[in-house]
Amino acid sequence: MKLWLKLLLAGSLALNLAVIGLAAGAAWRFSDKDKHWKRPPTVGALIFKELDQDTRKALRQEAGGKHGSYFKRRHAEGKAVIAALRSEAFDAESLLAVLQAQADARHAFQTKVQQAWVKKLAALTPQERAAFADRMEERLARRGGYGRR
Repeated sequence: MKLWLKLLLAGSLALNLAVIGLAAGAAWRFSDKDKHWKRPPTVGALIFKELDQDTRKALRQEAGGKHGSYFKRRHAEGKAVIAALRSEAFDAESLLAVLQAQADARHAFQTKVQQAWVKKLAALTPQERAAFADRMEERLARRGGYGRR
């Protein structure tokens, strides 16, 4: 058999396997079977999403602290951890202090979100709270959670 024919057959086989792999992967991804990565959202995410947009924005800005935004603060935190890891003279206590400061900031943010949410709930009537509970229950029941099906 000539070389060009062998290469053509090998290329054809590779292309067929790629198409079969893509089709099988798409069928598996979009099947209705339960998937371990499609968990319901955390209660914290449900709570945060139920706050009005202005409250969420204010909480994010406050969480940003001296960095100006929540996302810039998170980026700076990541850089601080990487810098501690790359340091020639590794200081475990310093790294633990950085991680503890990050945990404290997360906890403070979560506490403020919870306080804002409970304040919102306190202003609702029993019927409004029941409707709210129904919406939360429905969102928890959805696979993937965050409003997508």
